[in-house]
Amino acid sequence: MPGYETLFILNPDLPEAQVRETIDRVRRLIEGMEGQNVELQDWGMRDLAYPIRKHPRGTYVLAQYNARAEVVKEVERTLKLADEILRFISVRVPEARKAARRGARRSRPPATEADEAAAAEQGS
Repeated sequence: MPGYETLFILNPDLPEAQVRETIDRVRRLIEGMEGQNVELQDWGMRDLAYPIRKHPRGTYVLAQYNARAEVVKEVERTLKLADEILRFISVRVPEARKAARRGARRSRPPATEADEAAAAEQGS
């Protein structure tokens, strides 16, 4: 299953208990739909780049998990409906194997003198 990260920002006026409940609700949703390796990190209160709904700050939470695309759609739908969520974004995390293959394809072996001579002949 591919890996995903969902970052969401909660209303800064929420009590700590409601923040915990929202985080637990997201965890239960992902695990209930067969998501794996669910890790939620509470980054705490941070300043926003610009005010959202007249709030200059928000509570940031990062969810990292492996799941099917349907799970991500359901998480986003749930976050969209929740009043305590100011913003969210989900991204697919590239697999390390794909990145390693791309890097191997891009690297070329060093040119030999014979290769340079052949290239010079074709250019003339």
